[in-house]
Amino acid sequence: MACRWRPLVLCQVICFHSILSAHVAPRRERGPSGPVLRREFHASGATSWANVIQEAVDEDGDRMIISECGPTTRPPDFAECREAAARLQLPFHFSNPSGGCRLSTTVVSYGSDIGLAEATSRPLCISHSLRMNLRLDPEHITLKSGGLKIFCFAWTTWKPQDVALLQEVRHAFKQCDSYRIFSDRQPFAGQEADVVAVHVSQQHKGREDEKWLYHRNMAGLMPSWSHLLQEDVSANYDWLVNVEFDHFLLTQKLRRSIASYMLLLQQGHPEQRQAAKGPLMLMFGNAFLFNRMMVSEMKRQWPRLGETAPSGHEASGCPTFMQDRFEWPLACSQDIAYPNLVTVMNPQVPAYGSSGCGQKPEDFPLTCFELERQPVQELGLDQLGLVRTLAESFSNRSGSSWSAVLRTAQDVP
Repeated sequence: MACRWRPLVLCQVICFHSILSAHVAPRRERGPSGPVLRREFHASGATSWANVIQEAVDEDGDRMIISECGPTTRPPDFAECREAAARLQLPFHFSNPSGGCRLSTTVVSYGSDIGLAEATSRPLCISHSLRMNLRLDPEHITLKSGGLKIFCFAWTTWKPQDVALLQEVRHAFKQCDSYRIFSDRQPFAGQEADVVAVHVSQQHKGREDEKWLYHRNMAGLMPSWSHLLQEDVSANYDWLVNVEFDHFLLTQKLRRSIASYMLLLQQGHPEQRQAAKGPLMLMFGNAFLFNRMMVSEMKRQWPRLGETAPSGHEASGCPTFMQDRFEWPLACSQDIAYPNLVTVMNPQVPAYGSSGCGQKPEDFPLTCFELERQPVQELGLDQLGLVRTLAESFSNRSGSSWSAVLRTAQDVP
């Protein structure tokens, strides 16, 4: 999906609130400079659920209820919806960031899927008898983030606005440990050392059409991935980070975001703690992060995962693992394809965060800030105006209602 030079946002201090009826003893971890993470369990005030489908108790004593959505139940996020599908032993499809989790007789789908009619599906909710309040120590985040090695990459079609952003993108990417920019051609007459030209299957729209690869950027990213896997790039990095070309990126804060997510996973529910030990994908809005173990699995499975629709096909260049899923065959956006990729890998790969800018997952901080989706849009600010207003509100410590919203952008990576 298209971006408009938007930043990713990290809320540095996290505290999840719930209705508390009983307190369970906290678990505290310590680091070199004091408490690393405060992990407190609280019993939820909820006492009943609508039309319970399944319930289970994990090793922490948390009673997880899968049910139809009632007036007081909370819609699940991506990871919870996937977990419900696994527990119900049904396939999981991702359609889009909005629309919630839906259950039919054959599939659990996250988002509004045109192939999953309202009449044949029902909204699915998940409730926990225990909720966690987590606080991260900023000093420990700094320690954890300092050693991370990241490789950044992006795909571009070199539209005029992309060429205009090239200097800014390079400035950001040079703060990564290494990077590459992928396209089907070079931006200028000469050979740019940091630009890799890959072959893109012939599309129905011509190369000079302004809609060329519109919502089809996986047609460019699939050959880009083939290049990265062939070069075994991940062997030297902890994370490969795929951002959109018009993202505004602050790499130091990106490292802190990664460290925060990993610390939360390592102290989360049992399935989260297990996920932190193996192949993993993080979703930071329209940016996607792949750890070394996941990329290694992608390489092993690439003969199957890397298959694309042939030229002349309506889905030319799009990954065939998207067949019969949302957007197929007309489009293949990366923020739809990547959340489905982890579900077709064997074994499946855990993914946490939210695909779609401005969508906050339940147990993690917001990691993507977009002017059009955040409440600040009612201020009528353009992007330069937003930057100026942020600077003024921070320096003046303004107490207005909207300054608190803007303040969430102060740690934007």
